[in-house]
Amino acid sequence: MARCSVCGKEILMPFRCNYCGDYFCAEHRLPEKHDCPGLFAAASPYEKERKKRVEVEGWELLPGTRPSRSRLSTSSRDEIIHLSIGALLVILVGFSIIGYNFRIPPVFLAAYIAGFVASFLIHELAHRGYARSKGLYAKFKLDPMGAILTLVTSIPFIPFKIIAPGAVVIFGAAPIEILGMTALVGPLSNISLSAILMIAGLAMPFLARILLPLSLLNAFIALFNLIPFGELDGRKILAWSPSRWAIAFAASIILLIAAWFRVYL
Repeated sequence: MARCSVCGKEILMPFRCNYCGDYFCAEHRLPEKHDCPGLFAAASPYEKERKKRVEVEGWELLPGTRPSRSRLSTSSRDEIIHLSIGALLVILVGFSIIGYNFRIPPVFLAAYIAGFVASFLIHELAHRGYARSKGLYAKFKLDPMGAILTLVTSIPFIPFKIIAPGAVVIFGAAPIEILGMTALVGPLSNISLSAILMIAGLAMPFLARILLPLSLLNAFIALFNLIPFGELDGRKILAWSPSRWAIAFAASIILLIAAWFRVYL
């Protein structure tokens, strides 16, 4: 007879683990039941890759838990830096829309900056959050060329703006429905925010000076990202659902035109 290496129970016909070589009772025979040191070898290829990502990226996958600040990985800190630089570039584009008017009251200036940052972060975090909710790993990364183009078009006299300092990169295989919806939630967040700001600006004329330019910025972010070209969201959405792409594209155009007339006419 042998004894279980976990509970010490004597077993007439023990189970021998192929990964650690010890003997166990029926209750503790599975690698995860006896904290097997060879558990990684027993995992499926998908699980191995997932565990590598947890270790390398510092991404917490267990529901209801969050990584502590002390365990924030280098990759996560890099993502925060990338998001901060991206937000700064969008702030410059936002100020170019209002002509870099820094003579406005400090409260207005702070409201603009907060609105510009929120417009950018809501879009990117919508992508990131939806992808992660579907079991994919996603993180924001700056795109050098996109960041340069965004910076260049933040010059006031350039009429056309490019707001593409980076993108949320997704790791892992997923059905086209999930990839399409992941792409769609970003522009949808800006369309929704643009509509809310437009309504609020019309309902509260004393705040229209702040709210309507922010509505214009969000409509433009949505429209630009819905262009079905390259790595923009529009190409992925159009491949998944042309009807959904058409509705979102039309909504962004309507909001952009309405906001532009309210801001400049």
